Amino acid sequence: MPRQYCAEDSQMVARVAMFDSNLTSPGKHQRDRGRRYIRVWHYIQDLFKCIGNEGISSFLSFLTQATWKSAHRRSAGHNLRETDQIIQDFNRSITLIADTDALITSIVSRFNELFGTDRVIFLHTYLDSSLFSLAFSIGYNADTLRGVQLTQRARLARWLLRNEAALIVERDQGVLSYLSGDEREMLERLDVRVCVPLLALNRLTGLMLLSSTRKDWSLSEESLKLLLSLLGQASIAYESAYLSELQRDRMRRLYRAERLATVGQLAASVAHEIRNPLTAIRSTIQFLLREFDDNSLKHALVKGVIVEVDRIDRTVDGLLSLTRRNEFTPSKLSLVNLISQALLLIRTQAQVQSIEILFDVPLQDVYVLADETQLKQVVLNLVMNALQAMPDGGRLQVDFVAEYKSLESPGENDWAVVSIADTGCGIPMENLDKIFDPFFTTKPGGTGLGLPTCYAIIQQHGGDLEINSRDNKGTKVNVRLPLAS
Repeated sequence: MPRQYCAEDSQMVARVAMFDSNLTSPGKHQRDRGRRYIRVWHYIQDLFKCIGNEGISSFLSFLTQATWKSAHRRSAGHNLRETDQIIQDFNRSITLIADTDALITSIVSRFNELFGTDRVIFLHTYLDSSLFSLAFSIGYNADTLRGVQLTQRARLARWLLRNEAALIVERDQGVLSYLSGDEREMLERLDVRVCVPLLALNRLTGLMLLSSTRKDWSLSEESLKLLLSLLGQASIAYESAYLSELQRDRMRRLYRAERLATVGQLAASVAHEIRNPLTAIRSTIQFLLREFDDNSLKHALVKGVIVEVDRIDRTVDGLLSLTRRNEFTPSKLSLVNLISQALLLIRTQAQVQSIEILFDVPLQDVYVLADETQLKQVVLNLVMNALQAMPDGGRLQVDFVAEYKSLESPGENDWAVVSIADTGCGIPMENLDKIFDPFFTTKPGGTGLGLPTCYAIIQQHGGDLEINSRDNKGTKVNVRLPLAS
């Protein structure tokens, strides 16, 4: 059994290191060589005395340990340089990336490099919302994440805000006992090891739940301090990017509403002037039509004029529908029945185009306050757009969920969100801002009034309509409507 080396042994090794440096350093003068050779000889004598006293195996064992420690120090220095580079890239990314999805992806990627977190859940609260809902995740499947959310009044959220510190699940058992049963069940089901707050302007804007597929994964105190420091910067950057996106979205909506209002005012002002001449023209053409035999060429030409006059009349009527506010009394409608009826009408066409329709009827129905005729027009228009985007087949999926916000925040509205998603050609990025413009269309023979009309109807119902699409990746339309009480 080799003994533990003392201070005298360390002095001997230091002399060996000095010997090595003296051998490798060049001399200034030729006459110094003789002196160096004498010193080298003394070092060698000391070395052999040490081997004779301690034994060759003990000496080699000590040299092996010294070599390993030296290599470990070099490796630590290398890792430190890598860490510094990752932190620099992290700081650069949070200042340059303005898109929230790209920003959170970059942040999680850096955390994975720094801390080995290959399982991350990011919960974020939106303005005028009382919920921390799922904004990003990695390492989990969709079934596991179903129902993952927290309210602002949840005990976990309040503890993180009050303490401004991370919750280490394995260490902070007292805090776990303070949490509700549902919160503890969620943390256990997700195998969460660390809960970290995202704070901005003394407000809890989100939570990050960290874990790993490695059972022995944990964070040291130094790593935890670094994580909290980086996450403090990241939370401010993410909140800034989110608010910028929100502002841009509001400006787009305002611009869209102004354009629709302008077109509607123009249509209302000229509709009377257009329709009066159209009525006279159509009456005259119908009178002349009687003068020609049904099989004559003139009969076909005159009949074609009537068809074109009717098309102009429909276009004018479509323009008027953008701002027309029909008096209606909203009634309590079943979304399941309304969507089922709309899908039944297009099922034959979907089969002809080899399109699969997915609509899982939920166990609990959702009711909305809406005008049945107008809402059915919206749903039919949206599903027909989806079919036209998939001429060579695909998949049409219709879902809806209920958002009950009034339970946590009295005064807020409860919403039904209908999602209509297709796997079609999608909408190019440069056209996304134009799809609600009247007369903008990429369809042969289209009028460009379908989506603007749908948007006007949903706005009249006190709801909202959003479209997310990627070129050649499909389109998803979300329709928000107030729930019936």
